[in-house]
Amino acid sequence: MSTNQSIVVPLRGVLLGSLLMTCAWGIIAGSVGLNALIKSNQAKSDFKKLVPAGTTVDIDDHDAFASGVVLTTISALIAVLCFLFISMQICSQRLALRSLRMQSFLLAFCSAWLLATLVPFTDFFANRSAKVTAFIAGQQLPASIVKQAENAFGMTSVYRHLSYLRLVAILPWITLLFAIVTSAVLFNAGFRKGRGPLADPVENSPNTTDEKDEKDEKEPTA
Repeated sequence: MSTNQSIVVPLRGVLLGSLLMTCAWGIIAGSVGLNALIKSNQAKSDFKKLVPAGTTVDIDDHDAFASGVVLTTISALIAVLCFLFISMQICSQRLALRSLRMQSFLLAFCSAWLLATLVPFTDFFANRSAKVTAFIAGQQLPASIVKQAENAFGMTSVYRHLSYLRLVAILPWITLLFAIVTSAVLFNAGFRKGRGPLADPVENSPNTTDEKDEKDEKEPTA
């Protein structure tokens, strides 16, 4: 039997299932984030086109936009990492076995980063709105007039009323849950590998065993 055949990744079935789910939800969260960024830019552009000529409009949504970009990036990163980890499980079990704890730490880091971004974004979504200011001939228009214009155009600056932002405020939490679970499973598999007979596959190879037998035979008996 070859050394490669004796290498078995602990909890391999559970790991593959967990990694697949995390990868899928990472793709979903990244997709809704990208969709929200595109629709946000389109909405701002459409609003500026609807205002009368000579009116300058400034829409400040930096809080939600910046955190949304980070959310989208982290979700995509989680999906990419999980895809790489799945590829290692399929193509190189030796590499997968040796890097279980590193995989766990990478996914845990991304989970912490995602959580640190999700908390403020969720707060922005629930409690804030974009700051819309309009100017005509250098004079700022009252907020009440700007609000009337928003209603007349069928638009809103309140984040929680935007369906595409609602998806970004909800779905990445599911991604975070799966990422945390997968990180824990990876760490548990790495712990089992470190304590079990697969801690160092080289030690269990046939060549090593033969060398040990030869040593025992050469030792003089008492």
